[in-house]
Amino acid sequence: MELIKKLKLKKSSIVIAVFILVGVLLLMFPDETSSSAENTASYSMAEVTTYTERLEDRIRKLCSSVRGVGDVSVLVTLDCGSEFVYADNRNEQMNESGSSYSSDYLIIDDKDGSSPVTVTEIYPKIRGIALVCDGGDDPKIRQKLTDLLSAALGISSGRISITS
Repeated sequence: MELIKKLKLKKSSIVIAVFILVGVLLLMFPDETSSSAENTASYSMAEVTTYTERLEDRIRKLCSSVRGVGDVSVLVTLDCGSEFVYADNRNEQMNESGSSYSSDYLIIDDKDGSSPVTVTEIYPKIRGIALVCDGGDDPKIRQKLTDLLSAALGISSGRISITS
């Protein structure tokens, strides 16, 4: 009986050791697809951040060129990240009840694996703009800046806040 207990104890120890060894091996050789996905996500986030910074810089330059406006600080908020439009293959078929179609994304193989063909990238829409500037308390200047930003960026005046 004691021999059976010792064998059971040894079997459980061996099983635990094997699980630990497998875990260590998995940590040593990470999954390349998850690494690639993380790089893509961080690349997209970096693009959105760069887009936001460039947009804020252009707004800052535009607003500071208005007469009566001094130092300008800009904050732009966006609805979401970028959206991508992918190429697709559409097949239309005519049948007795009308036409129907099916579509599949056009996929290419490259060094990173398979990926859909990107037709275009749609940048995020502007949710709102906060502007802090010298002269922002003057109602006439505030109205000029609101009209300027609304027309230039295609957003409603309710999404623009200006103060000094």
